[in-house]
Amino acid sequence: MSDKNYSCNPPEILSPVGDNEALLGAIKGGADAVYLGVGEFNARQGAKNFTIDDLETAVDLAHSHGVLVYLALNIPIKQKELQHALEIVDRAYAAGTDAIILQDLGLLRLLKEIYPDLDLHASTQMTIHNKEGVDFAARLGAKRVIVSRELTTAEVKDIVEHSKVGIEVFVHGALCYSYSGKCLFSSFLHDRSANRGACAQPCRRRYIFLVNGREIDERHIGGSYPISCAELSTLTGLEEIVKTGVVSLKIEGRMKKPEYVTASAAAYKATVEDICRAGENPTKEELEAREAKLAKLFYRGFTRGFILGEKGVSHPKYSSNYGAFLGKVLDLSRSKGNTKLTVRLEEDIQVKDGISIFTRERMLGSAVTGIITITGEQVKNAKKGEKVGLEISSKTGRAVQRGDELHLTTDTQLLDTLQKTKLEALPVSLKARARKGERFTVEIRTESGKCAENEENEENGKSSRTEESAYAEFTDDYIVQEAERVPTTEEQIRKAMESLGDTPFEAAAIEIEADENIFIPVGVLKNARRKAADLLLEKTLGGYKKEQKHPDLADFNRLCAVESGAENKNNASKNEVSKDEVSKNEVSKNDISMTRTRARDTASKKLLLSVEVQGISYLLQAAESGADIAYIPVSLFEELMSPKNAAKLEDLKAERIELIFRIPRITHDSELAELKPLLEKIRDAGFSVACSSLGAAQLAKELSIPFVAQKDFNIFNSFTASTFYQAGAYRATLSSELNLSEIKHVCEALQACEGSGQTEILVYGSELMLITENDLLKPLVDRKIVREDSEVLLVDQSGSEFPVQRLGTRTLIYNSKVLDMLKYVNNMKGYGVDVLRLDLSFNTTAEIEEILKAYKEALAGKDVKLKPIRGIEYTTGHYFKGV
Repeated sequence: MSDKNYSCNPPEILSPVGDNEALLGAIKGGADAVYLGVGEFNARQGAKNFTIDDLETAVDLAHSHGVLVYLALNIPIKQKELQHALEIVDRAYAAGTDAIILQDLGLLRLLKEIYPDLDLHASTQMTIHNKEGVDFAARLGAKRVIVSRELTTAEVKDIVEHSKVGIEVFVHGALCYSYSGKCLFSSFLHDRSANRGACAQPCRRRYIFLVNGREIDERHIGGSYPISCAELSTLTGLEEIVKTGVVSLKIEGRMKKPEYVTASAAAYKATVEDICRAGENPTKEELEAREAKLAKLFYRGFTRGFILGEKGVSHPKYSSNYGAFLGKVLDLSRSKGNTKLTVRLEEDIQVKDGISIFTRERMLGSAVTGIITITGEQVKNAKKGEKVGLEISSKTGRAVQRGDELHLTTDTQLLDTLQKTKLEALPVSLKARARKGERFTVEIRTESGKCAENEENEENGKSSRTEESAYAEFTDDYIVQEAERVPTTEEQIRKAMESLGDTPFEAAAIEIEADENIFIPVGVLKNARRKAADLLLEKTLGGYKKEQKHPDLADFNRLCAVESGAENKNNASKNEVSKDEVSKNEVSKNDISMTRTRARDTASKKLLLSVEVQGISYLLQAAESGADIAYIPVSLFEELMSPKNAAKLEDLKAERIELIFRIPRITHDSELAELKPLLEKIRDAGFSVACSSLGAAQLAKELSIPFVAQKDFNIFNSFTASTFYQAGAYRATLSSELNLSEIKHVCEALQACEGSGQTEILVYGSELMLITENDLLKPLVDRKIVREDSEVLLVDQSGSEFPVQRLGTRTLIYNSKVLDMLKYVNNMKGYGVDVLRLDLSFNTTAEIEEILKAYKEALAGKDVKLKPIRGIEYTTGHYFKGV
């Protein structure tokens, strides 16, 4: 229910900009800020993007219209790329870029050190979905956090109320099926990393389900595209989002056309202004009309999204843009030249508009070549509600049948209107001073100049901004004369001052201070106004500019050192059943860096084997088979510590295996709160945990629990790894998107870091491709097609089979191939890693024994082979190619 007494400061409308035309489109639409990418260091490599040389021009254009610019550098950065990334930021900083959007924690720390006055935003690629995660990023220097799209408004509001930084949310555009930052689907299928901005969009393709070997009819799930998401559109529920207190509303679409950027910015800008103006809330009809306009520009079904409580975000029917619903084919007639489709219109239409047709076989597109009324009259356009005949090409028409759906994909009139939209201008006030015997002077002032931090909000840690006036004055050489014949009137002076068409300014107020009976040539008036405007623009843009700092990465290597006396001093002490020296309880708590260094030296002589298993019986088998380290779900702690398992626990102690309890990859605030008492018990029992999210890492840090940073963090460089060491991690699992050479670069850099922890890589197992909040299997569970013990496979058109798991109401999809580096592990001693992980989550106890034995023998230099598991295809992942 809308609250007509509600008022607020409208949150920022943040628009996507893939090129200069889109930037102009965002300005036309009234966006408050834009985000853009430079070259390959951003999460939309498919967009045109800007070159570093283009950037200053783009920033100046945006700033000249009062629009802020955020540079998206939101990918993990490889060790060898860090210097180049710093050089890009240095140029962006000097150009006046307002903020940098980041995924890489190491780069974030570097930028905070080098550019303390530059705003840093934590990307949604960091998968921050709880208060603790926001706190982790904020403590590293993030001024704003873009939280995961899977949060509800209630969760967002709770985060806003408990955070000292600004919170940003997505409100419109394409949705990723996976939690952003957790997807490897494109990477392992097509060698194009979504995390690195090169997603091949495998989610948009056709799939079938196999349940226990039987193919499932697609009608049970609504279509052939079960993991393709609808477009997010929150216009009709935007008031609920605005009331959470977020500082920015983000529109997705750096690969979209300029008209889309203009229309989406305008729709959301108008809506938030209506919402925040007490008593003037937009009506349901107004919101639906705005949304319908957006559907004509891009549409593959709309969802209100997780943020507004809609968990069914997939759109299995069709995965590409097919436009706003136009109506159904009521009748049709064919002739040699064309096909006429009779339809009752759900949208206005005109000749040359584009339509799409859902035929029995596939989606077809066509232009409307003619419109015929019921009386047989040829017209150029028709209105919603009218019954007309639409003429299309006879070739396309052959596939159309009665009952087929029509959609409007190209509204030429709308596109024309959007293209003719004028650029948003900055309102200025002018004052002309014309006194006899004095030089003619023009003063000009804007309230939309350089943005400065609001002091009150700065104290609260918020990332909101207030506007600071910019002022310029130009005094002409011309001395105002007494009029000899026709005097210059005040109206003539005012008209000359109003003519700001060739500038980014518009005259909002004009003050004339003039004597009577004076004469000033028109050329003087215009020249003074033009020079004053030029001075104001120069001053406005100049206020953003900074001096380049030319940073050298080598000067900041100290940032990756873990100092003795850092937080969580007890992180070097590990559980009593650990084999490795770093894990012995007798280690001095006051000498962390020495301990960790010794641990690396020791580990470099003998690679350790870690295993990941899902049950206690599998854990016991792994211990018996010689695993050095074991990761098990945190949910098994109580069972393992129960009296009935006392003997088993003693067996584990006898095997001296390091035991680590794995926290779930996704833990919303309510889930993390439920886990806290259990984590305290784990800490008190002397064990450590494995963390996959910043929130879990922050909680482990607060509870003084030693932890392992999982590969879910996309650790690509030594500075990111050291970020976790400094937070209390003693081991970091490097990203499986790195190749062996890149892994070596990271390990070599870490060797030079005082007190760095261990590094680990995955060498065997089924890679998790994605994790989603969408309950993919629910329709099949509801129909009792899928049961708890069912084997479910998602099968693509090439026949690759991807195992699917249901975890509560979340969905996990795994790679069709199993990673196996057995043949190469003996050579890995030269790459600097300390631990090799075997993910044996899907293996039987017999397979666990065989695989562990084989890897131990391979590390001992023996030539061994694994017995192939029936139906399994193996891969070496990215170790010999990378992304």
